[in-house]
Amino acid sequence: MDRLWAPWRGVYVSDAGAAAGCFLCAAAAGQDDQLVVAHDATTVTMLNRYPYNTGHLMVAPIDHVPDLLAAGDGGAAALMVAARRAMRALQDAMNPEGFNVGVNHGSAAGASIEHVHLHVVPRWGGDTNYMPVIGRTKVLPELLEATAARLRTAFAALT
Repeated sequence: MDRLWAPWRGVYVSDAGAAAGCFLCAAAAGQDDQLVVAHDATTVTMLNRYPYNTGHLMVAPIDHVPDLLAAGDGGAAALMVAARRAMRALQDAMNPEGFNVGVNHGSAAGASIEHVHLHVVPRWGGDTNYMPVIGRTKVLPELLEATAARLRTAFAALT
């Protein structure tokens, strides 16, 4: 079995990262909002620091809720409304051909933090190319900060 080593993610997925506090709560409170592109009374939307694709967003409730079941009907509905808004902003700013939208519910399903969030990943035909397979490298065409600026503009234009 081949392994992909990403040691820079160690703090993110370790107890040391958890001890530093919840990064989604920090973003929602404005303490670490460098990658935040939108927020409302109940949700925060931010770029994923370790994106699968350019524009990969995470939509989370402002309240620290561990999973989708604990969010209740109103909280789950608010997440979906914010995810749809994120898709519209991504469509306007980046014109993707499709989206992956999902949630990792529980550690066995890949959840690495106990603050529920939806992933919204824009997709383009051909966005999976030879680089991840042959070069073992994911190519992202712009810096996170540049993507954040484009998406903040697109979110601001939505009314």
